[in-house]
Amino acid sequence: MRAAVYIRVSTEDQVREGFSIAAQRERLLAYLHSQGWELADFYTDEGVSAKDLQRPELTRLLDDVRQNKMDVVLVYRLDRLTRSVLDLYQLLQTFDVHGVHFKSCTEVYDTTTAIGRLFITLVAALAQWERENLAERVKMGMGQMVRERKRPGGPPPYGYALQDGQLQIQHDEACHVQLMFERYAQGHSPRQIAEEVNLRGARGKNGACWSASAVLRLLKNPVYYGALRWNYAHSAPQLRRQREQGDYLLEEAVHPAIIDEPTFQRVQQRMAARGSRHPRVLGSSFLFSGILFCARCHAEMRGKTTHSKGKNGSQHSHTYYSCSNKGKGLCNATPIREDRLEQALLQNLQESPPESHAFWRNICRDANTRSSFPAPSPASSAKWEERRRRWEEAYEAGVLTLAELQRKLQDLGQKQLAEKEKLPSLPQMRHEEERDEQQSLTWNKIWSESTREERRQLATSLIQRLEVEASPAFGPGKKRGASVRQILFVEE
Repeated sequence: MRAAVYIRVSTEDQVREGFSIAAQRERLLAYLHSQGWELADFYTDEGVSAKDLQRPELTRLLDDVRQNKMDVVLVYRLDRLTRSVLDLYQLLQTFDVHGVHFKSCTEVYDTTTAIGRLFITLVAALAQWERENLAERVKMGMGQMVRERKRPGGPPPYGYALQDGQLQIQHDEACHVQLMFERYAQGHSPRQIAEEVNLRGARGKNGACWSASAVLRLLKNPVYYGALRWNYAHSAPQLRRQREQGDYLLEEAVHPAIIDEPTFQRVQQRMAARGSRHPRVLGSSFLFSGILFCARCHAEMRGKTTHSKGKNGSQHSHTYYSCSNKGKGLCNATPIREDRLEQALLQNLQESPPESHAFWRNICRDANTRSSFPAPSPASSAKWEERRRRWEEAYEAGVLTLAELQRKLQDLGQKQLAEKEKLPSLPQMRHEEERDEQQSLTWNKIWSESTREERRQLATSLIQRLEVEASPAFGPGKKRGASVRQILFVEE
């Protein structure tokens, strides 16, 4: 009879009861030989909990069961295989379907009878109770540590290092954290932020490149203004979502802060405002999607591009915004051309109160910093990407250490930045231009020197709600303009 030997040990088990890998292997081999069985293979999960079936070697064992590579699965004790009644039922059912027996060398089970299956289920239920009871005690102890303003364990977040159990700022990483918060507050997207910090050579704690999702997780973490948060999200994969406020603990001013709390809160507000918009709006190519509303019925206005052919055969395209209630017969507002809406908006801003004018000026200066990172040519990008790929392959092959890989990637990022800074950039406002603010700082200048994508970012970053309607026809050809009835700015 071919026997598959499954061995599992967690750190707690090994310390408490001596269930070491070597000890289990020795006892199981002795039992296997006493029964005259043939060894099919060893399956060893080291330092892995039995709370679920997500274990590498157990997964391999089940794959081999389905391929009929064994006749019996042998374990040292039932709780080495699982501590969950539901998981035990699923395992025994899988074994039974493929004609594989189950055997424990220290316990007597007969899964061929009803009473035997009942007995093994009761034992599994006790094992599950023991695990859950231990988890409750550990959770209670960790919660008390947080209330005492002590870190309950775990690796340090990016930007920090652990010293004597306390978080201390790691300055070479903290500068990138500050940059991420600064850029998001200026209106950059997580993807743009990830690209910039990757170009600067920044890598996560595990040496991986930054992604948009990783940047978002960092921006949501209150650890960066000195707070300690615990029990914030459900640990179960199927319930991995944040808990309601009051169900988790948050202690303020526990360790040194990398950013101040007002900056953190400002970023959360911007994130909430951005998250409240539909993904279609966020990815729209229309300048005013999500912020433009009809002044007559207050419904949202939606963009549409039309194409026409002139008398001489030339092609023309125009973007219009129409009230969403017009198609339902609830509003008769006239569609507005985008270029005329832009003109009306710029004129309105130019005549806006001084406080609004200053508000827009500061944000536009921030937005102009984006043009210091112009896009390189495709050939140049391919060259840097090929170098990065070769070094990552060398690390995976064991030719480079992690420290060497991080150093090379950081040098590569600095060389990329140096190359990009040599490229021509968009015109930017200079400090000397600020001497004559009324002359140099005009909305027409800011708008004309921005790309379409930059205009879209400016509009969505600065305006929360814009209500407009078509103005009466004027001039040759009876052209209709646009009238701005109300502007609500995003609160900073």
